[in-house]
Amino acid sequence: MALALTGCKPGQPPNSVSGSIVVDETRVASRYGGRVEKVFAQEGDGLTGGQLVAEISAAELRARRDQAAAQLAEAEAGPRKEEIAAAKADWESLTAQEILANSERQRAAELFAEKTISPIEHERAVTGAQSAQQAVAAAKARYDLLLAGTRPERLAQIRAQLAELDAHLAEMKIAAPTNCVLEVLSIKVGDVLAPNQSIATLLLTNHIWVRVFVPEPWLGYLKLGDAVKVRVDAFPDKEFTGVVEQVAREAEFTPRNVQTVGERVKQVFGVKVKLDNSEGQLRAGMAADVVFPAVPK
Repeated sequence: MALALTGCKPGQPPNSVSGSIVVDETRVASRYGGRVEKVFAQEGDGLTGGQLVAEISAAELRARRDQAAAQLAEAEAGPRKEEIAAAKADWESLTAQEILANSERQRAAELFAEKTISPIEHERAVTGAQSAQQAVAAAKARYDLLLAGTRPERLAQIRAQLAELDAHLAEMKIAAPTNCVLEVLSIKVGDVLAPNQSIATLLLTNHIWVRVFVPEPWLGYLKLGDAVKVRVDAFPDKEFTGVVEQVAREAEFTPRNVQTVGERVKQVFGVKVKLDNSEGQLRAGMAADVVFPAVPK
């Protein structure tokens, strides 16, 4: 980033300072690695927000995503009616066996009281009835479980897995975050990328600005939101508009690229001016003179 000049150029108004235009930039990448499958833009292309820059192959992810989607569909559908009917039949069959086992136990108790059967035979009948009762309870629980369907917690778990895979797949498509210009394209089709490896550098042309440095006496005349005028050498007869976006809270020494040693020892405050580039004529690196109308000449 080039820094501003606090000195005045010949013919420059005394209430102006010079600096260089800067455009914010961002480097886009995927959080996951893979092979570059498609490239949709080239260096110098203007991109709109959401426009694809490149796509990385992820065949195994799509297979896992399809598997998770099938599991979710199965869980949401719940058990088949045939499974429910079979569980009900098992329960009813074991209930009938329990009735028979209870009858045998009652009969064995009477015979044991008459000393007709041995204690072992009586105990066998009692144990058989108890086992039949437990089997009926287990069959009833299985039947009720099938009627209730899939647990909500299980559905939530599968949906979370599916959302994770969708997010992973979305990372395979690298898109412009906003309106911008593709400055540097660092990949080509067939490249294998590591996770978080930059694929392109984008210039965010919707936020173009210039930082200048003003002397301390000017601070009393500046406030956030003030309109300023900006001139560039490429368009000497045209004035661009800007807005004071930030004023530094701490002073610093004048940058070393000012004209004289005397000026370098002065303390100044950095001022960030956002520019109106709706016509797309301003570019990063242009020298700009910023005129502050509120500052006395």
